[in-house]
Amino acid sequence: MKALTNAVFPLSAGNDYRGGRVALYGFCLLTAAHMFKATVHFLAPDSGVNSLASILVFEGTPDPNNLIYMFSAVGGLNQAMWAFMFVIVLARYRNLVPLMLAFMLLEKLFGFVVMWMHPLTPAYFEHTPPGKLSAVPQAVICSVLFFLSIWRTVDADQRDE
Repeated sequence: MKALTNAVFPLSAGNDYRGGRVALYGFCLLTAAHMFKATVHFLAPDSGVNSLASILVFEGTPDPNNLIYMFSAVGGLNQAMWAFMFVIVLARYRNLVPLMLAFMLLEKLFGFVVMWMHPLTPAYFEHTPPGKLSAVPQAVICSVLFFLSIWRTVDADQRDE
């Protein structure tokens, strides 16, 4: 158990990543995807809500869409901050990759909780949004990459004990 804890929460941060290479490259791809999503949600005029997620445009006075776009842009800002953190980890602190993958996995799992608490039926969409279609595969990918990122580290630490 100590080896697992040390793999996810190393005593010091550094570039001495000991996990699997596939996990590292997978984390790079997930970081690029995260940066794309962050950019769209933060900078697109509709925050990607209508153009990508295909959520219907709502009628009303004052315009309810502006509120939706604002909250989506705030979400994009949050995603951008995480993407920036992921890039820093890749550049200087690679032994924190397992921790970042754990955060990515937690984000996906809490996303399922949000979808359960506040379900949007197909009546809200023109078509199924990409984020909804990719939620389960992304959670599986994050789980596999997390396992691969700690597997060698935990195995090596247990042999050292």
